[in-house]
Amino acid sequence: MQKNAFITSTGTNIGKTFLTEILIKRAIKLNHRVNALKPIISGFNINNFKETDSGIILEALNTSSQNIDKISPWRFKDPLSPDIAAKNESKYIKFEDLHNFCQSHINDNKYDLTLIEGVGGVMVPINNKQTILDLITSLDVPVILTIGSYLGSISHTLTAYEILNRYNVNISSIVMMQSQDNDVGCEITLKSLQNYIKKTPIIYFKRNEFNNIKVDKVLNYL
Repeated sequence: MQKNAFITSTGTNIGKTFLTEILIKRAIKLNHRVNALKPIISGFNINNFKETDSGIILEALNTSSQNIDKISPWRFKDPLSPDIAAKNESKYIKFEDLHNFCQSHINDNKYDLTLIEGVGGVMVPINNKQTILDLITSLDVPVILTIGSYLGSISHTLTAYEILNRYNVNISSIVMMQSQDNDVGCEITLKSLQNYIKKTPIIYFKRNEFNNIKVDKVLNYL
């Protein structure tokens, strides 16, 4: 059965790309045909390609850098929200084009799993009219909400969770990545969140942890 997922988060530098990477690698190891996209990327540095989000995804897919346009057609130099980064280059991201690009990959039945990694958090502006939330609702695929264990993450998580639920988004799981800065701790953050989030499974990964059992859970929840 074909599975799709949109990977979003509470903000930037939370761990979306690391999660995308380990899901790709595990799914390939399980002999699944995997496709992954990072349609919009800000702060893209061609001179440091391998360390960019798009470069990491292509490497996980065992695909060359020449395929960058196939996974990340909207690339911007400035590390800013897409609406501002695009404007700084006298560009504008047309929502219909973005939606159609993602939808065409979702509709491609060559793959067992298609992952779409968002940019920034749930409410990041794509242009002056639409946000990542609009893209999520238009695609209507399960969402993996990536969160951190930093001080303030609990409030940010509950806010993102509330807005996604308000728009009837199917949140397949919440994945906590241990934060590098201001880390409160995964276990204590998890216990607090579970007081408020009852219906959605929460899985946490310690820093740089690659745990097949946990990764399989994330995949199986889709």
